[in-house]
Amino acid sequence: MYSQIQQISQIQDVNNVRFEQILNANDPLFNPASATFIGQTTPYNPFGDPLRVPIATNAPLIDFATLKSKDLFTMKLATLDLNIYTTDLFDLPAGGVGLAVGGSFTRQSYNIDPDDQHRLGEELGVGITPPVKAGRKEMAFYGETLIPIFSPKFNIPGFYSLEFTAGARYEQWFNNDTNALVPKVGVRWQPFDEQLTIRSTWGEGFLEPSMNQLYGPTVFGLAPAHFVGFAPGSTTKQDVSNPETTIVETPNINLSPEHDRTWTGGIVYTPKWIPSKWGTATLSVDLWDVERTGVIVFLSPQQIISGYNAGIVPGVVSPAKPPATGAAVLFDPAGSFNGVQSPFTNGGRENARGVDLGLQYAIETGYGTFTWLTRVSYLDQFVFQFPGQRAYQVAGRANNDWFEGSFFGQTTGGDAWYKWKGLTNLDWTWHNIDFNVTVHLLDGFWELLDGVKPDGFFKQHYVHPTWFTDAQLSYSLIFTPPVEAAPVPGYSKDSKQVLSGKEKEVPPAAVYSMPCWKNILNNSTITVGVNDILGEDQPHELGQEAVGNSQGYPGSSYDNLGRFVYVRLIKKF
Repeated sequence: MYSQIQQISQIQDVNNVRFEQILNANDPLFNPASATFIGQTTPYNPFGDPLRVPIATNAPLIDFATLKSKDLFTMKLATLDLNIYTTDLFDLPAGGVGLAVGGSFTRQSYNIDPDDQHRLGEELGVGITPPVKAGRKEMAFYGETLIPIFSPKFNIPGFYSLEFTAGARYEQWFNNDTNALVPKVGVRWQPFDEQLTIRSTWGEGFLEPSMNQLYGPTVFGLAPAHFVGFAPGSTTKQDVSNPETTIVETPNINLSPEHDRTWTGGIVYTPKWIPSKWGTATLSVDLWDVERTGVIVFLSPQQIISGYNAGIVPGVVSPAKPPATGAAVLFDPAGSFNGVQSPFTNGGRENARGVDLGLQYAIETGYGTFTWLTRVSYLDQFVFQFPGQRAYQVAGRANNDWFEGSFFGQTTGGDAWYKWKGLTNLDWTWHNIDFNVTVHLLDGFWELLDGVKPDGFFKQHYVHPTWFTDAQLSYSLIFTPPVEAAPVPGYSKDSKQVLSGKEKEVPPAAVYSMPCWKNILNNSTITVGVNDILGEDQPHELGQEAVGNSQGYPGSSYDNLGRFVYVRLIKKF
């Protein structure tokens, strides 16, 4: 397999070098004797009103200082896979043993070809985008087996069916000489019959760093931070709290794979004691626990600031450049706190556990089939920890509290680790009609507005839970050409001749087909739907310091469409 993606990014902005030139009346641009003379001696006037009363002499200068750039991002992936499997390697009393083995070789390339203006850092308010030409090669091998111990054809009381699965996967990355070997085991047990199934799996996993985590580009993010300290060489103490502090996120070529352990266990129950005329029901309960170590994260802004005050992390005053890799506290030319540089690093830890619940009931009636499906997830705990910091329990909390920083990426959009979330769906099908109603639930959560105050208390805000209701009605147009009950002379599609009572030959059979409009609309489905029927508003979220949320609601979980009506036509050929 081979794939290639090329992204072309075209940007129009302000060239900061040229912008400074057009503001400076002494620049050679305005000297008629200069080789760079722009054609006028009047510099840019920033005090006009360009929309209503434009200044004529500004127009050519604006064109001169306008940045028009074109960046190219190219990613290529080539993979060679080999898989060999059998469902009957050899027979046991309970059935055949299955085995699958295989391997793969992958080659990736990752190229960033920035415009010269970006390569030189000439876009106003944006850092340098260096060119990148990188790649990596990966080799992997795996094996997996299925072993039946008991089955319906070979069982004992209490073990109607019992089977085990086991597998392992090894991967080697040649770009940083790292490797990982992970196992997986599972069991599936039916003690009595198909009504009750008990299942469980345990396994380890790994996640290799992405190409942008290893090689870039540099990303500018936002996260809350509180700086108390002195700029390099300054004796003036600063106390700055900013819910949208600039975080310069840099790549790290020395990253290692993340590792995790996952356990799941649960039951599926489909009772047979319910009479068939009353329908069928299925109940599922699955517990799960996921532990991740070596998670690739950005260091917390507060951790970087603490390291700076302890003399461990350097402070950099612009226009000086921060180190290519490594953390740093950034100051503007006047010495004011301006943000932090935070490279990707291994070492974060996460632990999450919860339960997934499912209930489905279906019944067939003379008025169609009714199906009710409910799926709910409960998050019992979610713990995360920055390298070198204490662990935090955040189930039922926002992800933009000050102690989370940029651990989970951009925080200004607003999101949370909901304790409860789920949906319930009621569906009715009859002939070619399908109608369903879905109710979505997102739990409420707490967000921290301020840190600990002198009185020892936190100031928090509760973002309320929401219920949203959607509905959808579909009608399928399916036409079948009529089939004649008996051959008709002159109209039959039968290849045999149809003779009259006098044994005379009749004309050939006429072509028999559907009208044109039926052929066009056949196998089409028309759908009309409404999202958020009741016009429910998103819950109000404030963010850090009560102003840190850029939208006023959890933008990663909700949108601003409100009630939304749509019509869809699907045609199958």
